[in-house]
Amino acid sequence: MIRQFLNPPNWFSSASLFCGLYAIFLAGQGNGDPNAFYQAGLFIFYAGLFDALDGRVARLFGTGSAFGVQLDSLIDIISFGVAPATLAYFWRLHELGGLGVFSAFFFMLCGAFRLARFNIMSDGKVHTYAPGSTITMSGGTLAAMIMWQAGGGDGYEMSTATLAGIALAMSILMVSNVPYRTLKTMRKNVRTFAGITVFAGAFIYVGVMMDISTVLVAMGSIYVLSGPVEAVLGFPLRRRRKLREAAQEEK
Repeated sequence: MIRQFLNPPNWFSSASLFCGLYAIFLAGQGNGDPNAFYQAGLFIFYAGLFDALDGRVARLFGTGSAFGVQLDSLIDIISFGVAPATLAYFWRLHELGGLGVFSAFFFMLCGAFRLARFNIMSDGKVHTYAPGSTITMSGGTLAAMIMWQAGGGDGYEMSTATLAGIALAMSILMVSNVPYRTLKTMRKNVRTFAGITVFAGAFIYVGVMMDISTVLVAMGSIYVLSGPVEAVLGFPLRRRRKLREAAQEEK
């Protein structure tokens, strides 16, 4: 076990766990202070950064392990399931009483189901699509929305019912079969690298000039909506493919 503590990728996973736990502390002790919720959302964003780095560090050092994979999943349910649900509850959902408790619990539960399905379906192969939105992006987007609201929301005030509806929709998307494109199939060439560089530069510029929560909400919303949009637009193509495969089997 000491070897696992000394394994560099697990340091980043542990940092993600710390950020998620600290976000919960901030939300629970915020007493309605918008700044506390803003900071909590920011820490969940940091948790996402560490979560994205642990796998890359594992590949860089060649120290990936089955232990690290399981650790990452366990930490994800805290940092992107429990923490965002806690933020949502203390921010507004507590106003709904028992319904607010259920909304927060349902989001966390669907996130756990999404992780469990991913773990049993993982076969080591690279797939273009994965069923359901990831808990990382769903939890991060919900936290970003609260962070955005705590920072003023650009003049828009989200109602409690709207927040509950958004949390419910994202919960259902996590356990749905809606196809979400994965980044693992992204082509590693000069054009892709240039596109990522421009996007990162634009992200930093807008975050500095405006408010980073606005950028995070926009990015998260685009991801969450991309699944349903692609499911609708890609339906005719998938149907034709299935018909061709059925025709070939009959031959």
